[in-house]
Amino acid sequence: MRVVKLGLISLVGLFGVIFLLSLLIPSTMRVSRAITIDTPVDTVLTYVKDMRQWGLWNALLKNENLHSVQFDQSSISSDEMKIIMLPPDSTGIRTSWERVGQDKIQSGVGITQAANSTIVQWYFDFKVKWYPWEKFGSIVFDKELGPPMEQSLEQLKKLCEKTN
Repeated sequence: MRVVKLGLISLVGLFGVIFLLSLLIPSTMRVSRAITIDTPVDTVLTYVKDMRQWGLWNALLKNENLHSVQFDQSSISSDEMKIIMLPPDSTGIRTSWERVGQDKIQSGVGITQAANSTIVQWYFDFKVKWYPWEKFGSIVFDKELGPPMEQSLEQLKKLCEKTN
């Protein structure tokens, strides 16, 4: 009986320590990537504002799990996911990404003119619940989304610079 009691107390104590450590992880997280493109802002906006053009550069849409993908000027939909263009704000274009059975994720593309080039910053904002497993799971978001975001921005750069 002592061993069972010690085991239960140890499990509760371990869970308490893990919970307290999870409180140090923020509940909102931003994954962001940026690139400088040697073209005017108008050229970049051609590919970013019209969601029908996203299939040309966005690596996140080239996923074999996406079936029946339909592109519209302000939305992209498939059986597994829907992306909707939100009203723009002062920072640029905003979108809402919704996967079946998951919470909505806010995303945006900020576009800034700099001398003879354009700076494009693409980001995803995540909000996670207070559960320790969700907070610790959020640590891998950067590793999951970063490489396809970088690949997408490189493809956008090639398209824009080829057009210009």
